[in-house]
Amino acid sequence: MPDYLTFLVSGVVEHQDDLDKKISEHLKNKWTVQRLSRIDRSILRVGLFEMENSLEVPRKVAIDEAIEMAGDFGDKDSKSFINGILSNFVEG
Repeated sequence: MPDYLTFLVSGVVEHQDDLDKKISEHLKNKWTVQRLSRIDRSILRVGLFEMENSLEVPRKVAIDEAIEMAGDFGDKDSKSFINGILSNFVEG
């Protein structure tokens, strides 16, 4: 496995509870991270981890990559949902 992929996967696994807590703070109407589709949940975790921990990838690029994955693997609403949640983590 390439080093960067190992960094992302192991980082998400190690910090999953913290990532889920941060994501859940931006969900509406009593939604929980567990109620999200597996695809959306995984993309949000990887995107947020990358945004917070990668020195090579700017936050906006990490969001763009997450949106692209959502378009490829999620449902019709995934792209805008992923964008909406991850955009909360970009400083103005």
